[in-house]
Amino acid sequence: MNRVLIHHNIKSDSMQVKKQLTEILEARGKLLVSEDPQVIIVIGGDGTMLSAIRKYKHLRKPFVGIDTGTLGFLTTIMPDKLEKIFDVLDTKSYRVNAYPLLMVSTKTLSGDVYTEYAFNEILIKHVEPKLMEAKVYLNNKPFNYFTGDGLIISTPMGATGYAIWAGGAVVHSDLPVYQITPLTPNDNSVNRPMSSTMIVPQDTLLDITIVKAHKRKVIVACDGIKLGNEFIEDIHVRIAQDIHIDVIRSDEFDYFDLFKRKIIDKNIRRVLE
Repeated sequence: MNRVLIHHNIKSDSMQVKKQLTEILEARGKLLVSEDPQVIIVIGGDGTMLSAIRKYKHLRKPFVGIDTGTLGFLTTIMPDKLEKIFDVLDTKSYRVNAYPLLMVSTKTLSGDVYTEYAFNEILIKHVEPKLMEAKVYLNNKPFNYFTGDGLIISTPMGATGYAIWAGGAVVHSDLPVYQITPLTPNDNSVNRPMSSTMIVPQDTLLDITIVKAHKRKVIVACDGIKLGNEFIEDIHVRIAQDIHIDVIRSDEFDYFDLFKRKIIDKNIRRVLE
């Protein structure tokens, strides 16, 4: 792969890594481009990787991350081992993991429809200090009358993001599923909302109708980016069928080891006997 696009954040360490990487790539005859790349190199952390995915997902080219962030669940190469980028570009000593995107379509009270994609999660949450009331349908069948703060719908990769801190499950990134996590469900003598995370097959259709949408405004956000400011009435969530994200991993990539280091231990130096 010779045509390389570099995406980075503006932190000083990332800018320094970009400078070093540019020199290394140009010395090996690689062409730095802004369009029609063969690979997208991302310098930063998981947030930078998400911004790159949002910006370049339409190119349908693989992403490889250089870790200058704090979590680095999606990144592969460390800044002190930049030469490893040629394992990707030249020797192909790597593997490509294809990750699904969630697609959400929202319909407003005025009839406008907005569609967006999420790599990690879709957040549906009330705006005002009131309960969100919603009718939840699975595969076009009534499932639950939900009352609470909201719902998080997350991919397996997004399971280690917002969802896990809201009490969601850990989902291995290879599983063909997604999960629905309730946020502070209001379970009392009147309401019986779903109160536990549900892990559902990837082909499950999720539809949500907001009750009293003209009074109880909700936001819908994909990977932290909000979809408009209008009153939303209907929300439809699917796994995107026509697009996925390819992330390049080293041959040594091990999900369980990464989860242990990044989520359980948080890189704390302790000996596990």
